[in-house]
Amino acid sequence: MLSLFQTLARPVFRGRFAGVGGRLTMPRPEDAPRAHAPGIEPDRILVFGNGAAVGWGVRSHDLALPGHLARQVSGLTGRGVDVDLVADPIITVATAARLIPEPRLATYDAIVIVIGMSDALRMTSVRTWRRHLADLLDRFTAARDDGAGVFVVGLLPPSSLKIFSLKEGNAADASAARLNAVSQELCDEREGVHFVKTPERSHEPVADRMHVAPDIFKSMAVTLAVDLAPLLDTRFAAGRQACPLRVRAQSDEERLAAIRRLCILDSRPEKRFDEIVERARILLGTSGAAFSLVDQDRVWNKAVAGTAVVESPLRGAMCAETIKGNGSLIVPDVWSDDRFVTHPSVRFYAGYPVETPDGIRVGALCVTDPAPRPVDSVDLVLLRELALAVQRELAQRAAPVGV
Repeated sequence: MLSLFQTLARPVFRGRFAGVGGRLTMPRPEDAPRAHAPGIEPDRILVFGNGAAVGWGVRSHDLALPGHLARQVSGLTGRGVDVDLVADPIITVATAARLIPEPRLATYDAIVIVIGMSDALRMTSVRTWRRHLADLLDRFTAARDDGAGVFVVGLLPPSSLKIFSLKEGNAADASAARLNAVSQELCDEREGVHFVKTPERSHEPVADRMHVAPDIFKSMAVTLAVDLAPLLDTRFAAGRQACPLRVRAQSDEERLAAIRRLCILDSRPEKRFDEIVERARILLGTSGAAFSLVDQDRVWNKAVAGTAVVESPLRGAMCAETIKGNGSLIVPDVWSDDRFVTHPSVRFYAGYPVETPDGIRVGALCVTDPAPRPVDSVDLVLLRELALAVQRELAQRAAPVGV
């Protein structure tokens, strides 16, 4: 229940901080809303919300919460990590549901919800917070994959962020504490939903800085990783990498529409892609390499190294098989695999799918050899890193999703 002072303060805080996220002029990330950590069999995490999720104060998501979280989780699990971000600086708990990427939720091993700073500053009522957060959690849990964890991050006291110029223990701090208490209750009532308390050292004001400092992102990521890693390890040990829901089902129509939006088919060679492909050929020790797009009835190579082939029929194509999954495809001897049409110059194939910023697999980064090779002859971590380098270049063409 609000004290008399808090009741009187509510209209003042609501007027002062209404739409605060849209009025902040501090820097925030301008790159694609995702981050990753190197490694094979990557775990997939979605970060959703506003506040610290937005990345105020840094120019890249790699330096914000997604990047720190990817590195911290990978350090504990020993696997790769992909972190996607859906964030909006002006949403509140009442408007956040419109941003939920429900068709994609089943592809994540864990979902991290960072929301409420706007509500704490505006002193959203406990009743309103409870109603809308309960709905938000129910929608996430209904659409997630079985066994995927949902983690709700507790609110920092607004006074710990210097930009708001608030004294410790003010009405907004009290509001954040009340909202945290309700969040804890709602999480405890739901299986597989966890409340994560904010790290204690983040409660100290950030001296002489007018933004959320990178050390807060790291501190939050360290705390989250400790809770996420055991769940991710359990899913991995149970064989989640083979779960059909792990890979987002996508139609040919979705893929073709995504390729058309890239405006890249039949375009002229580009140095940025050529350099990645040549690097793949050299570093992975193969005679050929390519960045290939899987079109309607053909596989078209945007960039090639060590071969002059520009396109090939779709039927029996190895890259078409690669995009059916979200991990590497290794074919030790193409000539002895009935799935593929044989090519005189290709007997060994290794590929990794390439996605657009909204998660549609449109092609592959692949390497080939004219002689058979064992599966372990290719560094799969490096293959993934090179494919992600292609994805970053593609993201420069497409409008960022979810930021």
